[in-house]
Amino acid sequence: MLASTVNLYVFVVLDDGRIIRAGRLLVENLHMAFRGGYKGVFQYDPDYLNHKDRYALDPANLYFSAKTIYARRPEYGLHGVFIDSLPGRWGKRLLAYKAGFHEQHYTPAHLLEALGNTGIGALLYSNNPNIPSALKDPSIGFHDLAEVLDEAASYESSDSAPVELKFLITGGYSAGGARPKLLVKKEGYYLAKFSSIHDRTPSLHVELEAAGLELGRRIGLEIPDFEVCRIHQRPVLLIKRFDVTPGGGRRALLSFASLLNTDPGFGTYSAMTEVLRRHSQQPRTDLEQLFKQMIINVAIHNTDDHLQNFSMIHDSGGWRLSPVYDLTPSFLQNEQVLLVDGQTKNITTGNIINEGKLFGFSRPKTLEIVDSIQKTLVGWSDLITDEYARKQISLKMSQLFRDI
Repeated sequence: MLASTVNLYVFVVLDDGRIIRAGRLLVENLHMAFRGGYKGVFQYDPDYLNHKDRYALDPANLYFSAKTIYARRPEYGLHGVFIDSLPGRWGKRLLAYKAGFHEQHYTPAHLLEALGNTGIGALLYSNNPNIPSALKDPSIGFHDLAEVLDEAASYESSDSAPVELKFLITGGYSAGGARPKLLVKKEGYYLAKFSSIHDRTPSLHVELEAAGLELGRRIGLEIPDFEVCRIHQRPVLLIKRFDVTPGGGRRALLSFASLLNTDPGFGTYSAMTEVLRRHSQQPRTDLEQLFKQMIINVAIHNTDDHLQNFSMIHDSGGWRLSPVYDLTPSFLQNEQVLLVDGQTKNITTGNIINEGKLFGFSRPKTLEIVDSIQKTLVGWSDLITDEYARKQISLKMSQLFRDI
């Protein structure tokens, strides 16, 4: 049986690669038979509070204080910023398998302990209070990607993780999200995303995400470098990691689900604007970027616009809106996750204008942004070969822009 208490020291990797101890995390009551009874507390290290490079791990919820700060999500027993370190559905089973407790009842705190210093972002975790001597790189070599894809297919088709796993347990569990993805090194650090064996059209998802990122780039969003390569005729999307610094350090990432301390599947775009006004080093720029992202999400039918897919990133200047990720047309549902003017479907330019007021934009400013996006999106269909996908996106665009 796994321990009922997890005691971890939290470390921060700075931009230049130096590692400093930020504080201590204690999670108890982990033998509770139901979610909701876990108790988590965090306390900043006194030396960190006085460090010249310190920053609040979560400016909204883990403000600087010498006091103990309790987690407000007892169903996890963790503060949101630490939940962000954990992989998504794809990686949790792999991580549990690697740690040897996949057949036991485990909690998010146990997964965080198993993650240690192999996650993405700037935070590391250890049972040992001593500062780690080096940052571990969990990335898989690009030259191994063909074998990794075969291994991933075997993993997905098995009810229990196959014992012959060689690559996935080294770095195949670190990234968030529900779909297959890996950390890869290829003249730089990348996130590799590929189709699931359960996809009806295996190449479509990669094509759609690449198209979404390209359209985001065209309308002026901050999009990380990306490319589509083919491994044994299978398309793989490589996205440059923006949490890795040129100096070999890390940048902290913090989701809006954590900043707002809420479930990722509920919320509004306007709620994120309040966070940006309070905590961004460049609120005016970030508000316009977020507004454009909201419009493109509706326009291309990206219905995976939950709060975990929006983040802030920390660099030497402070917190700001992160580059865009998971900008993928999706047809598994017909509603947006986040409310736009109180609606999740049948969204029109009128709704965008009303939402623009909450962003602080005048009607002329909002129409200027919408008109610019509409003109920039001309010719978008050349990016997508699937006829059904083009038709669905066309319907959404015509609905959104019909009042222009």
